[in-house]
Amino acid sequence: MKRKAWLSVIFAACFIVTAICFALGHLSIAAQKKPKKIVWTFNQMALGKWCDNKTFGEWLPKRMAKATGGRLELHVPINLVPVPDVLHAVRDGMIQGAIAGTPYYSGEWPLGSFYAIPGVLRADDEYPAVVNAVVWRYWEKSLRQKYNIRLMGIDHWPGINVYCNQPIRTVADFKGKKLRGMGYYDSLAFEALGAAGISIPWDEAFLAVQRHVVDGLVTGLVVYDSMGFSEYCKYINQWPITGSSCAAFIIVNGNAFDSLPDELKPIVKEVLKEAGEKNCACNISLVASTLESLKKRGIKVIKPSPSEIKKCLELTKSVRSTWIKQCEKSGSPEAKQMLEEVEAFLREYRAKKK
Repeated sequence: MKRKAWLSVIFAACFIVTAICFALGHLSIAAQKKPKKIVWTFNQMALGKWCDNKTFGEWLPKRMAKATGGRLELHVPINLVPVPDVLHAVRDGMIQGAIAGTPYYSGEWPLGSFYAIPGVLRADDEYPAVVNAVVWRYWEKSLRQKYNIRLMGIDHWPGINVYCNQPIRTVADFKGKKLRGMGYYDSLAFEALGAAGISIPWDEAFLAVQRHVVDGLVTGLVVYDSMGFSEYCKYINQWPITGSSCAAFIIVNGNAFDSLPDELKPIVKEVLKEAGEKNCACNISLVASTLESLKKRGIKVIKPSPSEIKKCLELTKSVRSTWIKQCEKSGSPEAKQMLEEVEAFLREYRAKKK
């Protein structure tokens, strides 16, 4: 009897061990089959009441999680990386991607600043139209070759004007003004008109205006209103110092993108492109109502005469040739061809709108 009892115990123990091993084996196989979650960090800027922080900080992570079945998780902090360093941070893989304005890299990647040539972009809808039709393929090739960066989407800040503590009704009124530009090329335009183009980081722009370090700045209408610049710069001066939109883009580190599972790559591209298009349209929709609200609060809109606009464009035409030369110097000999295609497209685009 004792022997039978021992055999029963041994049999039961073997059965339990076998069952446990079997269960663990199944768990191991299941774990192997379950895709590993990928986590990316995207950098974004603080942009007042533009749609950006809501689109990219709230909508995009949810949309990406849903589209990828939870396999790609996006963290989208604000100002994790200083704006001037974002391009290199993405290139070097410190962060996997970013949403940023191109003027901050006009020194080393001027191809992204075509919008800043006075007179090129005249209406808020022109930037997304011309980038999708013409510019995208040039930017994509250039970013990949120079930085191993993938262009995933476009963004912009429309309603660009010169905001100042004084009215600027004529070209002569620019003389002696200290004005903060968004990048190298609008600063060149200011200098051609007799003003001082002051380079100040975006994070310090408000203090510079508040403390009268500068008399005004170039920025978008919504951020001018929502971030308090309108308290110190009471005049909206509608000069074509730069285009009507400030260009921005959505970029991703090349190695990070290449390491994605093949089935996720088209999904990620589609979602990021969708985010850019959604945000472009949203930002444009804010401009008209913001302008009306500002007028009701006593902000003055200065619209120069056609003759003064013509004079301004004539005096600043050297910005175009400088941009082409700087692009060629930085390794973008295709800039002249791109600009010619941009202008040809816009002529046709405007003709169809009439």
